[in-house]
Amino acid sequence: MGLTTKIAVVAGLIWAGYGWAAASPLEQANALLEQKNYQQLQALLEPAQRQYRRDANYWYLLGRAAMGLSDTAAAEKHLKRAAELNSNQAEYQFWYGQSSCNQAQNVNMLRARGFAIRCRDAFAAAATLEPENLSYQRALAQFHIQAPAIAGGDKKEALSIAQRVRQLDALQGDLLELEVHVANQDLTAFEALVGGSELLQARPEPFVLRGFYQQQQDAHEQAIAEFEQATQLSIDPDDKTAVTQVLTAWYQLGRSALVGKTQLDKGIAALQHYRTQLDTAEFTALPDMDWADLRLAQLYLLQEETELALALLEPLKASSQDQRILAEINKLSI
Repeated sequence: MGLTTKIAVVAGLIWAGYGWAAASPLEQANALLEQKNYQQLQALLEPAQRQYRRDANYWYLLGRAAMGLSDTAAAEKHLKRAAELNSNQAEYQFWYGQSSCNQAQNVNMLRARGFAIRCRDAFAAAATLEPENLSYQRALAQFHIQAPAIAGGDKKEALSIAQRVRQLDALQGDLLELEVHVANQDLTAFEALVGGSELLQARPEPFVLRGFYQQQQDAHEQAIAEFEQATQLSIDPDDKTAVTQVLTAWYQLGRSALVGKTQLDKGIAALQHYRTQLDTAEFTALPDMDWADLRLAQLYLLQEETELALALLEPLKASSQDQRILAEINKLSI
């Protein structure tokens, strides 16, 4: 029995007034979710479906397990059930929205629109239920920024959300507005907002967003320059948002080197650094280690460092559950 499992077993004991008694499956499941032990969580819950078929928390936990195991179809199904059983729980709505967005990326175009609309509506429900939760507001705004109009995206609505967020947190409102300006390719408005804020000028986000804009223009030399400036800023290590943005800059620097086939040594060094800094338990919104390994291996192949590439690709092909990664590996000529 591994240490994590032993901890879970100990955590599954509660004082029952006259002795120790085993906790319920849901109490144990919450502990396993905290530990991100998704396989054990799924194994614990699946046999109990009949017992908890009307319990929203059960379906939420089972959905989170499926999401952690990259089973997007099962995650969306289970989290939808949780949101239906308890539509007033913002957390269920948020994760249902996230699972629907994930599933939209894994189905054909005809089905993707339906999942995208579910994602939008669930994020909107979460933001309505807890309007002061910046994570929920941000998720809804980013949906409207990134999704095409046919799938429910609306950049004007994203700008309205940014203005609402500014009443709660001025910096976060400004950052959301910058994202809208980049999506609209309105650099005049972007630079006006940055130029009027000393706080924004000292943060990594404007550099990262300029880098994304240059990537969209296939101007990868310029993108690398922007991402590099973001990595050179002095930031507070306790500011997790800024740390995440700097890590994003390291990853995207490597990606621009790969896509642009330029400054390959700098791209390799950036991804090597990213891999040493990535803490998937803390920075779950960032590209995970599998994606970093894939991009680094692709750069090695451009450098004709086939052995270094294979050292990353062979275990990745054997272990990854991400079909997009596996598809990219299958396209490589090695």
